Amino acid sequence: MSADRVTITDKGKLDEIVATKGAHLERLGKHSWFISFDHADGSSTAIWFESKDLVSPMIEKRAPLSKEADHDHE
Repeated sequence: MSADRVTITDKGKLDEIVATKGAHLERLGKHSWFISFDHADGSSTAIWFESKDLVSPMIEKRAPLSKEADHDHE
């Protein structure tokens, strides 16, 4: 079973998106953005939104998984 999901609240608001195959974030204009999530079943979820906060984001870079740690998840 895949962990992929799109969760909507009871009030119809987006709560979370989990995608195991990747994501693409792109700035389209001054404050306009596009993000697409790729899911294990081949489908994708796309969102267009506006944000002034993403112009100067705080980015956390994680170290790549070691080969040994990668095998532990199989």
